[in-house]
Amino acid sequence: MALRFSTSLVCRFTHWSSSRGPDMADAIAGIDHLLIDSSDLEADRTVWERLGFTMTPRGRHPQWGTGNYCTMFNQGYLELIGVVDAAEFAANASRRGSRKQGPGLSAIAFATADAYAARDTLVEAGIAADSTKDLSRLLEGDEGTTEPRFDILHLPPDATPATPMFLCRHRTPDLVRRPGWMDHANGVTAILSVTVPVSDPLAMVSHHERLVGPSAVAVTDEIVTLHLGHETVMLARHDDLLALYPELVPETDDGACPAVVTLSVADLEATTAYLRGASVPVVRDARAVMVAAEDACGIAMVFEQAP
Repeated sequence: MALRFSTSLVCRFTHWSSSRGPDMADAIAGIDHLLIDSSDLEADRTVWERLGFTMTPRGRHPQWGTGNYCTMFNQGYLELIGVVDAAEFAANASRRGSRKQGPGLSAIAFATADAYAARDTLVEAGIAADSTKDLSRLLEGDEGTTEPRFDILHLPPDATPATPMFLCRHRTPDLVRRPGWMDHANGVTAILSVTVPVSDPLAMVSHHERLVGPSAVAVTDEIVTLHLGHETVMLARHDDLLALYPELVPETDDGACPAVVTLSVADLEATTAYLRGASVPVVRDARAVMVAAEDACGIAMVFEQAP
């Protein structure tokens, strides 16, 4: 059975302060969404639907050459993203910023109340943040095509060595959280954390202290934890991740990023029953039901009972 760690375990052994200062806390308020790379959007959408997620209609980023499907929660969401126009994708590299391509986690989007003010805060902290950009997505719904809009602030790779990261402010939140879109057969209500495999977590501490504030960064042994609002981002060596989740992550990463995403569910027993009823291979312990990365489009999923 897989051994697991959680935010409570990290806090038990490491002192940290939840006070990050008003400027940094406003700049990065938590996890807005996680991007998971897809080489076949339609096939991967079917995989997530089998896992019990309600998927939004297909979207398209006309400025990026990418398309997506999202699964929305009360707090945060997951996005399957893939290239749908190779020429447009190649021509707009500077606009879309960097993200990992290959199985697993592609990027982390942080929530911000004001992407323009956040840029000023980050520049003052010594981070060469890009200019804030206006992004839209064409969403192909049953009632026609809508165009949700976002403010996006890409962060430079030297500020986010663990994985590509950027800030996102929703300008039209009502268009991406529609009635029924947050009702999931698996009972998921929110993102709790994401654990990212990295080569050397300790070497990244100073970078992330500058990004989110020193008081938001905790170190336990060789696991680095970023405390961001209600969510956490954890950085761990792949070997440590494999030791903690032997049945969930692949033995070698092969250039992929088999992150572990922990999700809050309304009723753990009901979630377990749904997944087993859908013939999804699961690992169950007293606190969670888990799905391996190979069965969830490259990211392992840990479903935990909501507090």
